[in-house]
Formats: sequence, C-alpha cells, structure tokens
Amino acid sequence: MTLTTALPVQANKDPQTLIDPETFDKLASFFAARQEVTKIYARRAVGQMLLMLKAHADSRHDPDFGRLLPDGRSYRVVPTEPVDAAWHVSLQHTEPYAAACEQIAEGFVHHVPILTEGMADGSSMEYTRQALKATGYYIDPEFWDGEAKSCCPPNPGI
Repeated sequence: MTLTTALPVQANKDPQTLIDPETFDKLASFFAARQEVTKIYARRAVGQMLLMLKAHADSRHDPDFGRLLPDGRSYRVVPTEPVDAAWHVSLQHTEPYAAACEQIAEGFVHHVPILTEGMADGSSMEYTRQALKATGYYIDPEFWDGEAKSCCPPNPGI
C-alpha cells in the first residue's frame, strides 16, 4: 500500500514582520492606548495597516492596477474602516510611522483623502484584495471583509 501526502500548506507570512519589532511595538502600543483596545487587537490592526502599505508599495508602478485620481495618479489600494483607524492613529505617531514606511515602501506613504467611484461601486476593494493577496502576507478577514471607507467627505478639494 502506498500512501501519498499532500504538500505541506505554507502559512502566509505575518505582516508584523514587515518592519522591525521595536517600530512595530511603538505603533501597536500607541494604537492600543489611543483607541482603548487590547494589545492583541492593536497588534492585529497595525499588522493589517502595514499589509495595506505593502500592497500599495508593491503595486504603485503597475499600470494595469487601480483607478485614476483626478490629478492623474493611480489609486491602488483602499482601507476598510478598521484598517483606516489604524492608519490614522499611526499617522499621528510620525517617527515610527515614517520608519515603517521607509522599511516597507522605501519612502513615506502619504494619506490621500478622497472618495472615488471605485470605492462607491466596490471595484477599489476588489483591487485592494488582489494586491493584498499578491503580497503573500496573512490577510485577516476581520479587517478586510468590509467595504472601502473614505474618512473624508466627497471631493475634499485636494
């Protein structure tokens, strides 16, 4: 009798490892304190925000990915509400956020407040999920099963 075994399933990489542990701890601790959430939740939320930055960095030069912004730049990934919360809090803690951006994207990832048609019709979230998956990092469904949310009113005058 011959038994065959399937290839071992390789777990997706942990997005917390995208940056050095000290920078990650600073962002997660700041998020936990500001949002008054558990450290476990904060670590998960910040990890998914870092994954969004990675997806953005990896796809920013792909001409076939995303929607165009009014100024002609391509808008590739969008956050859900819980990921946006982690992003906003991280933006307030500029030194570790800038260090994280440098480690992930080789430069600062700016917040571009806009509500696009793709966010309204769901296509931006489809693009985002594709970009997240392409990174090879773990996508936490609790943070990505929602819709894209804009933190700003339509046409904020950028």
